Formats: sequence, C-alpha cells, structure tokens
Amino acid sequence: MTALETTLQDFIFEIKRSNRRKTLCLQIRDGRVQAMVPAHTPDSQINDLVDRHKDWIREKLHEQAARPKAEARNFVSGEFFPYLGRDHQLCIRTGAPWPAEMINGKIVVTVPARLKECDLRSAIKERLHEWYRVMALEKFQTQTGQFSGKLGVVVKAVKVKNYRRRWGSCSARGELSFNWRLIMAPSTVIDYVVAHEVAHLVYHNHSPEFWVVVDRLMPTYRHQQNWLNQNGGLLDI
Repeated sequence: MTALETTLQDFIFEIKRSNRRKTLCLQIRDGRVQAMVPAHTPDSQINDLVDRHKDWIREKLHEQAARPKAEARNFVSGEFFPYLGRDHQLCIRTGAPWPAEMINGKIVVTVPARLKECDLRSAIKERLHEWYRVMALEKFQTQTGQFSGKLGVVVKAVKVKNYRRRWGSCSARGELSFNWRLIMAPSTVIDYVVAHEVAHLVYHNHSPEFWVVVDRLMPTYRHQQNWLNQNGGLLDI
C-alpha cells in the first residue's frame, strides 16, 4: 500500500492506494481524511470523490474536533486516572521497584527514591502503562471466554496491543487483540468491543448477519458503540 497527502479543499486528505482494494471509499479518523482506492485509480477520479463529499467531510471533521480528548498528565500524587469508567486517585510511593496496584480505591505506584524529575515522571508513566495492560488482559480474557462460550466458538489467543486507531481486531487464525486503553472505559463498553470481535469468529465481515450476532451477545451494543465514538479520545494517559 502506498500513501501520499494532497490538498484539494480547505483540508488535507491522504491517498492510500492498494492492489487488493477494488472500490473507492473515504474514512476520517483522528481528524485525518483518507481516500482508500485501488492502486491505479486516476487522481482525477479521487479528487472528484473528495469534491462530491466535501460537505460530509467538513461535518465529520468538525464533529471529531469537538469531541473531548484526554488531558495532559503530570503523573503526580493526587492526580486522577480512569479505570473501568471511574476516576481513581494516583498515589506515589518510594521504595523498591514494585508493580502498580489498586489499594483502597487508589492506584498506587512505587518508584525508587532520588530519581531526577524527568526520570521520575517516565518511571511513573511506565508503571501505570504496565498496570493498565495487565488489568486489560485479565478483563479481555474473562469477557472473551464468556462471549465465545455463548456462541460455541474457539478463541486461539487473546492479546493486548498498543493500537492508535482501532479498539480491537480478529485474525483469520482466531486470535483476538484489543487496545489496552479500553480498560479505562466502562465495563459495558469493553463488553461491546469484546462481543464485536468474538462475533467476527462467526462472520469475518460487517454484514447484517454479523450485527445480528453482536445484538444476540449484547442487545444494547448501539449505546456502547455511540459512547466509544463520542468519548474514545478520553481513553489515554
């Protein structure tokens, strides 16, 4: 796949060409406009596609820009970090290196004493990141087991990934991968993403039949889907 950026309107759009793609489509993610096209599509055809959808593109860019985003963190005691949809206070302790843990509703991070300020911040962030990934994997494994059991399908493996532009994926081998940042979201939102990926073990597409399976696993999935679309930008540190 090759990509380049160009300007036709008052926004920049990226062209991604692929030998495997048969149709043209537009997608907008994180404020970036992408034209996904077959490898030999003429530039004039791509420009026409973008021009015909320019009002829709501007509307979506405006919507995404208005969505809330994660605030900058200082990684100091007293600061709050999300976990399963609720904010928990960070408590920094000094001592022998130890994994972060939840104690009495607080996220406790233990770091060595006498670290330089820049090193201290990095150490705290790293401990938090490790803790989130561990907790995420446990949650995803549990929920994957429940949903796959309902459908009678086999999950080959459950993994945690550092995705930037997706929440989960299902490989052709039956391996499910999830964005660790989801552990910050409410449990029902996590359930939706897990149900979504488990359903791909039955239909590896987004056909009407696929959504019937998702609905069977989680009848309220549209509410969680909407929450994630509106608040996904908050799930980061």
